[in-house]
Amino acid sequence: METKRIVAVTACPTGIAHTFMAARRIEEWAKAHHFNVQVETQGSDGVKHRLSAADIAGAHAVILAVDVPVQDAERFDTIPCLKVRTQELIKHTDLHMKKALSLGKIPLLAEMATEVPRSAYQVAIGHIMAGISYMLPVVVLGGLLMAVAKITGQFIDITSSPFATLDRLGFMTMKFMYPVFAMYLAFSIAGKPALIPAFIGGVMTDEVYKRFFSLEGFMPSGFFGAIAVGFFVGYLVRWLNDTLRIRAQWTTLKTMLVVPLITGIIMVLVMQYLINPFFGSLNQWMVTWLTAAGETGRGFYSAMIAAGTAFDLGGPVNKAAGSVALGLNGAGPTFDLAARELSIVIPSIGVGLAALLSGRFGLPDRLSSEDKMLGSTSLLLGVLGISEGAIPFILKNPKLIPVFMCGAIAGTLIAVSMDVRQNLPLPAIWGWPLATNVPGYLLGILSGSLICAAGVLLLNKNSQAA
Repeated sequence: METKRIVAVTACPTGIAHTFMAARRIEEWAKAHHFNVQVETQGSDGVKHRLSAADIAGAHAVILAVDVPVQDAERFDTIPCLKVRTQELIKHTDLHMKKALSLGKIPLLAEMATEVPRSAYQVAIGHIMAGISYMLPVVVLGGLLMAVAKITGQFIDITSSPFATLDRLGFMTMKFMYPVFAMYLAFSIAGKPALIPAFIGGVMTDEVYKRFFSLEGFMPSGFFGAIAVGFFVGYLVRWLNDTLRIRAQWTTLKTMLVVPLITGIIMVLVMQYLINPFFGSLNQWMVTWLTAAGETGRGFYSAMIAAGTAFDLGGPVNKAAGSVALGLNGAGPTFDLAARELSIVIPSIGVGLAALLSGRFGLPDRLSSEDKMLGSTSLLLGVLGISEGAIPFILKNPKLIPVFMCGAIAGTLIAVSMDVRQNLPLPAIWGWPLATNVPGYLLGILSGSLICAAGVLLLNKNSQAA
């Protein structure tokens, strides 16, 4: 007779008491009723006994005894599972275990849900993207607060008004983008114990550290420093948690005091004498070299940011280029956000223009009805500042990637040649009014978008038109 299998996740707000009490109750109940069991604990010492896709698929019942959001919750999408608070499960273990089994989950063969092994590169990119996903709301809200204040300031005097407070708060919020990025990159690797040490390291990578400690001549290590500290803290915390083995009753002491203290001290030394000097010098060299090159330097820098932003439309390269641009914004006359904001929208608007032009004005009809619908949607998304609308086109035809990059570079260089500048991280209609020389800004978008549209039409000559 087949032994039934139960899997569970337990997590409480502190990640200490109820997390492990609930796990023990589940294991004791399963043992008493002759079930196989595996419990993933998302505690203060990170994720232990992580459930794989095969573990979840092969179970007869799945229980989420949690008081906080589950890490990697997408694993349980479309899976019948019982969600209950840890305290409720501890009090009424038998009731909830039977309720989970009554959901009637059908176990699948492990080989049907085998996880595809990820390369070291894919794992690293996954952690970086996790950090960026938490950083973006910081950038967006900070930029919006500043935009509201600056737009209002074009019509009335906002000095000593709440709008001036919004402006300053928006600027301050933006300065915490790298600390937030670093802390959640580390959190993706090692869980809660890595959060605050990485946050402190992230503070040391940017202007907040420079201003608080009055460090004249200090060049922040920026985005690349934040990446380095996130990985360093994450893997250091994971190693310490796995290496320092103590009695269960002392887990709180280890995760709340010992691991953060050791990590914090080592991290500060590494940041002070390795990460900041190396990446800070690299940033200083780049700023000095590009600034000395004048308009040529600004054009080269803008072209690089434009190419990276348009390369994968919201992917890792796009996010990296945007983060570099945000970090260097205002470091000198060469550095602003025009290239980033232009290149976010040029491919999407270009695809939309291709949909509008196909079969009109004497042009051949080279797009299918489905492509035209996707293009119309992409145009709307582009105007709203969302680049992902053009992704279906590069998935169908990867040859469009260099076309989009060329369009973004051309549009950006046209704008730069007309001395267009933008210092707020707001693309599309949200940021266009805040750019200098708005006609030149819009001309850059139109020019780059037309290049993208031409490329879409030329490279779709074999498509079946509607």
